[in-house]
Amino acid sequence: MTAWRNSGPCRLLRVAAGALLASLLAACGGGGGGASSGAATTPRQPMALLVPLYGYPTVTVPVTSASGVTTQVTQIAAGWSTVAQGAASVPTVAIVNPSNGPVACSSPPSATLAAFQQGIAALHAAGVTVLGYDHTSYGGRSQSAVERDVQTYAQCYGVDGIFFDEVATAASTAGYYAAIAAAARADVHPASGAAALVVINPGTYPDLAVAQTADVTVMHESADLDVPAVPAALSGVAPGRFGYLAFGIGQPLQSTLSALWSAGTGYVYITDRGAGGSDPWAQVATDYAGLVQAVQGLNATIAH
Repeated sequence: MTAWRNSGPCRLLRVAAGALLASLLAACGGGGGGASSGAATTPRQPMALLVPLYGYPTVTVPVTSASGVTTQVTQIAAGWSTVAQGAASVPTVAIVNPSNGPVACSSPPSATLAAFQQGIAALHAAGVTVLGYDHTSYGGRSQSAVERDVQTYAQCYGVDGIFFDEVATAASTAGYYAAIAAAARADVHPASGAAALVVINPGTYPDLAVAQTADVTVMHESADLDVPAVPAALSGVAPGRFGYLAFGIGQPLQSTLSALWSAGTGYVYITDRGAGGSDPWAQVATDYAGLVQAVQGLNATIAH
C-alpha cells in the first residue's frame, strides 16, 4: 500500500466478534503462525471484511440548540460509522493508520491521538476488530523501529492486532517477520481476551516461511478482480488465512466474491475508490452497505 500512506490527519458485541474471529483463526490453523495441514477438511467459517480505514476518525460540526446557540461538536466520521454499522451483519477487521503508523503517545493526548482513541472506541463498541498499520519497507525498515510502532499501538491505542504492510515475499526475510509478529503477539493484549491478530500484506503470495509468521496473509492487492490460484507450496495453508483487497473496481463484483467464497478465502474488501491513481483507502467503498449485504448472504449459506 506504499502509494497511499496516510500522512494526515456493548462490550458484549466486541467479545462476540472477537470470539467469532478467534474461532475462525483456530479452525483455520491461525493464531500461532503455523500452516495448516488439514485445509481441505476445515469447516467453512464466515467470511470477514478486512477494511483499510485510513480516513481521519472524527469530524467537527456546528450544532445549534433550541435556544439558538451554536457550538462545535466532535462526531465520528461517516466512513468510520459506516464500518461500525456493518459489523452487526458481517465480521469486520478495520486497519487504522494515523500517520503512516501511530502518532506518539502523550499525556494529555495530542488532538490526533485523542481522535483515534475516540474512533477506535466507537469501532470496538460495534464489535469491530481493530489493527494498527505498521510498514516494514519490504524488510528494509529496522526491526526496532517496527517494534516501537507496535508498542505505541499497544500502549496508547488499544488495538487488537497489527497490520504489517510492504511485506517482502522471499524466504530469507522470514526471520525478520517472525520476530516482529512475535513482538505484536507479546505486546498487544485485546480487551476481548482474544489473541492479538497479525496480518501481513505482501499483496501477492509469499514464500511459505513468510506466510507462516502471520495469522492472515493478504495475497492480492490490486486494481483488478483476478483471483490467483494458490501455489502448490502454499497448498497446506488453510484458505481462511488468506485476504483479498481490490480497488478502483466499478463493475459488478458478486461473481468475484462468489469465487473467493468458493476458494475459502477468509478476508475480503473490494472498493470503487482509487480510480485514476487516487488513494483507495481514504474513504470507504461507495456501496459499502451492498458489500456487507453480499458477504452476509454468502455467510448465510453456511450449514449450522
